[in-house]
Amino acid sequence: MDSGMIRIGIIVAGVLLMSVSFWTYSYKRIAVNFAVIWEILGLALILTGAVPVLSGWIHMIAPGTRFVFFAIAVLVLFLGFQSTIMISQLAMKVRELTMQVSLLNQENEHIMAELDEVAREVEESHEKDIVCG
Repeated sequence: MDSGMIRIGIIVAGVLLMSVSFWTYSYKRIAVNFAVIWEILGLALILTGAVPVLSGWIHMIAPGTRFVFFAIAVLVLFLGFQSTIMISQLAMKVRELTMQVSLLNQENEHIMAELDEVAREVEESHEKDIVCG
């Protein structure tokens, strides 16, 4: 695989990375800060492949290993993106559980206040029965 094909592959990988990042953010599968990071990385890939000065290092790699390095880089990008999606989903679940715990604590405080009020009323009625009785 010659360096021209590798450069085109880098550009395509950047476009795909930006597209998938935007798509996953629009469906709320990834947090906005991670989406921005992946968009910037995709733009960096596009610039690296499109600008010859930035992709001059490709000529230094042996022709047989260019494709292997490219495949490994794509695999690392894919695994990193998958990890980011998992982290984002876990963070969203933690946020949701925190809200539920907060609501339960608020409900618990309300129930405890009602219980204290009922206990006072029972105690007052018990004292009235003792005094009257």
